Amino acid sequence: MVTSSIVSCSSITSDTSISENQTDEQNVSDEYKNSDDTVLTFAVSGDIGVIEKDIEEFNALDNGYRVEIKRYVNETEEQSSELYASRDLELLQDITNKCSIDIVCNVSFANEVYYDILQNKGAFADLYTFMENDPEVNTDSLDKHILNVNEIGGKLYSMPTFYSVNGLYGDSQYVGTKENWTFDEFEAHWNAMPDGSTLTGAMDKESVFNVVLSRNLNSFVDYENTQVHYDSPEFKKMLEFCNQFEAMTGEKSIYDYDSVSMLSSFMATGIMNAPMFDQDNGITCVGYPSSDGNGAYLASSGLCYSICANISPEKQKAAWEFIRTFVTEEWQIENTIPYVKDTGASDGYYSSEMGLCVNKNAFNKIAENLVNKEYYPKTRESKDVEIETRFPTEKEIKEMRRYIESVNRWGTTISGAISEIVYDEVSAYFSGEKSVDECISLIQNRASIWISEQA
Repeated sequence: MVTSSIVSCSSITSDTSISENQTDEQNVSDEYKNSDDTVLTFAVSGDIGVIEKDIEEFNALDNGYRVEIKRYVNETEEQSSELYASRDLELLQDITNKCSIDIVCNVSFANEVYYDILQNKGAFADLYTFMENDPEVNTDSLDKHILNVNEIGGKLYSMPTFYSVNGLYGDSQYVGTKENWTFDEFEAHWNAMPDGSTLTGAMDKESVFNVVLSRNLNSFVDYENTQVHYDSPEFKKMLEFCNQFEAMTGEKSIYDYDSVSMLSSFMATGIMNAPMFDQDNGITCVGYPSSDGNGAYLASSGLCYSICANISPEKQKAAWEFIRTFVTEEWQIENTIPYVKDTGASDGYYSSEMGLCVNKNAFNKIAENLVNKEYYPKTRESKDVEIETRFPTEKEIKEMRRYIESVNRWGTTISGAISEIVYDEVSAYFSGEKSVDECISLIQNRASIWISEQA
């Protein structure tokens, strides 16, 4: 268990590699340093991209606060799973022992699942308390639905900046017009498909598993109560469905993109790549098959920020002043479509939006501009043929909003350890080495042990 190896702050900072991370990797210019500033330490393992510039600008305000980055994984080090695990443990120790970690985000850990676990353990401050007295960033200016699906016990421990919508969609003549479905409904539609049909082109067990189940493995994990539910009847039904397809004959999965396909997967990270939400086009979004019939999910497509609960009220207030920046209307509009704005990208077919905005006014203004055919060139060339860029209509924007608000699950990151357990045992089942019941029992037992150790 993580708590069994907790050590004192002094013993951590005496470690040479950690002290180097604290000093050499602090991304703050000396000209902004003031000994009287309240210093906020921002823990990072992954890439934080554009916000490094924002950190410099925040520090240049000379408002008595300064953000410094503490990197737990450096690009100069040889990357390995052992390194990631070691540095994740160090960060968990730092947070638990109040070792001056003030701000945490979803890329603070190499294994993002620890971020989800800490939220469920109440390790972060409730951000609603800071919004109560904020005239600009509050529950009126931000998307209430996105905030609601991020709540844990009525509290908001993480502030998402941009988000995506994830699921499956298909031709309405094959999948019907009912949005989202249970596994039984999914199977009934599959049984009515023409002979030779595929699922997104998939024709073998492993590929079908990847379509209908692998991207939804986290729905069987309960981080709040540190439990897994892979022994559910739904999981068994899905495995048995996948097993009816042929086995993989070689190293590569088997696909046939010329056959009739029942489904396609989507991850809508922006308005431009989400036109399928209009049912008039003969498309229905059905999500992933699930027990409650709501298998689609929302997920972060940017950074999510949290404030450590065990730091002083003064530091918490300062940390809010920093993270609120990224959900203001101005910042979100400026950073939503950075590639088009900054590089003059000419391909309007692919959305270059960073994600869907959490700030309501930013979302609405960007939507209005896209309806008015702004941001992207009105035509593009493909193989010397000029193609008109497909901009959304007001009706499609309305349909998109309606669909987003019908999705009531925030997709968190599946642990790499749990994912490996599932794939290991499922592969043995698909190859005939184990029965479905043996497979499920082993997954349930192994995954239960892993998640209990993280408590």
